[in-house]
Amino acid sequence: MVPFYTTFFFSTMAYKDLLRRKRFSREDSPSNSGSRAESCSRTPMREDDSDYEEDTEEDFQKIQDLLNARLLQVESEKDNNQDKSLGDAKQAAAVALNKSRIQSESTTVNEIIHSLTQPRTEVSTLSRELLLAQLYKLIVSKPLVVYNEENQGSANFVDEEKVQKLLDIFTSGTYRTETEFLYLYRSVISIILSNIEDFSIFVTSEFLSHLQALVVDPASGTISNQNKAHIISGFVSLTLILCNGSSSFGIDDRVLWLMEIAEGYSVSAVELKKKVESGERDHSTLFDKNEDKRLVAEAYDTVSAEISVATAALHGMACLLTLIPRGDFLNEIVENLMFKLVPIVDNDENREISKAAGRVVALIYESYTYGEDDDEEDHEYNSNSPYYEQEQIFSIFERLTNLSSKRVAKKDKKEFNSVFRTILQTLEVYVDSEKRESIYKKSPAGVELITTIMDSTYIRLSKYKSLPINSWYLYARLRNLKWCFSFGLHSQLVANETIRDCLVEPESEYGDSNEFKIDEGLLSEEQAYVEYVNDMMDYKHIVDDKKRSAKIRKERAAKLAETLQDLEITEK
Repeated sequence: MVPFYTTFFFSTMAYKDLLRRKRFSREDSPSNSGSRAESCSRTPMREDDSDYEEDTEEDFQKIQDLLNARLLQVESEKDNNQDKSLGDAKQAAAVALNKSRIQSESTTVNEIIHSLTQPRTEVSTLSRELLLAQLYKLIVSKPLVVYNEENQGSANFVDEEKVQKLLDIFTSGTYRTETEFLYLYRSVISIILSNIEDFSIFVTSEFLSHLQALVVDPASGTISNQNKAHIISGFVSLTLILCNGSSSFGIDDRVLWLMEIAEGYSVSAVELKKKVESGERDHSTLFDKNEDKRLVAEAYDTVSAEISVATAALHGMACLLTLIPRGDFLNEIVENLMFKLVPIVDNDENREISKAAGRVVALIYESYTYGEDDDEEDHEYNSNSPYYEQEQIFSIFERLTNLSSKRVAKKDKKEFNSVFRTILQTLEVYVDSEKRESIYKKSPAGVELITTIMDSTYIRLSKYKSLPINSWYLYARLRNLKWCFSFGLHSQLVANETIRDCLVEPESEYGDSNEFKIDEGLLSEEQAYVEYVNDMMDYKHIVDDKKRSAKIRKERAAKLAETLQDLEITEK
């Protein structure tokens, strides 16, 4: 079999042709679109995923806390150097320069990359952590397409040479701490994807194979399991933005790869947790109680880290499945996946893994291409669905919806039960032909059904444009974009059409999914329906703009070809 990272690689010219996209006009972008507060408030998440929402919304604060806490240590480094001989003056000057760059609001991306290329005798590991945190903050706060436009022709312009230097730092593997690796990796992924039209050339087969090796190699002090989860999320984000709207060749191999990772880490996490809770120990019982407590705490940390890898792989699977067109090929893939996903879902020991696997199942039922006839007489089995043993999978989610445990906090229990209930409702709706068709057609009844299986929300781009998030398809994609750009996602969506296109659903078998009939009666009676119609109209305007731009590009290309042909004839 051809390795997944080899099938992923395209030529530079193919990337360039594929990713020539127009960008939003600057007047559509609010003047303060790069601010953290606006970016966060305008990029809502589903209510049943508050755990992930809190993590991403607090990214900005985490970076600020890191900078504030460690700047004191940088100051200490400076004081220590001043107490040493005059031979250390160069080191003291370097520390002072790094501190000024970290604190200064005028520090540029290129200045930070230049500092990172210096030896550690001049830029310490501590300083590198701070510089990388600042670099990531700069990249996601203002889209590179906007930043480079403002700095065209100046020393601050971020060109391919600067990105290559940052990539070389990453692939050299000289990082020394988990924090240094994390912000270096996130900076590399975000800087490439923030300007994918110009920087897609860096996504080579060698780079992707390097990421694969980091995931499958044994965990280390710097590449911990927590960081492996981040590597998976970054890999999926690269695949999503590069392959969206183009060929899905090789995507199925990556889905299977992630499935294997999810299975392995899920089994490992569950078994280790059972072992610790049962009182089994790998170490001698002669250890004192404090030492035993420490080892147990470490074991639970290992469980938590393995859970993060499994859930990242599962959420990554869901995202990659959205890149495969609906039809017989996707049906075959998801039918085989269901045999592996059901045992992972049916897991009382770890609800985080079960919840992530459940979301993949919900996406599968939403994306599956059903036959014309449903066997409504037989509720136990259903051959016209992704999973034949229908009653079994329904009962699993029913049990998880009502599951109670003293080990789970009341708030978490409510959140878990809500997720599983929503997933169960999704499955029940999509195996019903009448309900399924009403959703596809976006009829008033279908709109009402959507509100029962999804906590629909939207991302406001400008006064007249917004992106609705009202399907598992869009939710899976939004989740990975949130990892990549965090508190700066709104700014990226406003300024970069390539990113924005990832949150537009393809047309269904009933035509454009944005075409729907407005029920005048509901419009005058139901406020929720009024809000939904407004969101759908905003969404339609975005898609119409996209089609109009594509038409213009096509006409220009045809005119250029005609002109070149005329010139060729003239030369003859």
